[in-house]
Amino acid sequence: VENVILRLFLTSYEGKYQLGNLGVMRVDFRRERLMIQLADQPSIPIYPESESDFFCKDVDAQITFKKDKDGKVTELVLHQGGADISAKRIE
Repeated sequence: VENVILRLFLTSYEGKYQLGNLGVMRVDFRRERLMIQLADQPSIPIYPESESDFFCKDVDAQITFKKDKDGKVTELVLHQGGADISAKRIE
């Protein structure tokens, strides 16, 4: 039961997010974890720090997912190199 709840929670973040002129960041649930992929770069796993905050082990970056008042994920913020880049969910 716990695995099913975790899977439902993590799959709610799946989608495509427009990261300005950097391209589209894709978020997928694979191999029991969330994976991110920016444009044509390789997919990398992200790990939860809290319900909305995730971090990468492979690169120095963090992701914060934002939800609307109904609890639907509407955007993410990429925190990397001192910058915070917002990305609206497009799919």
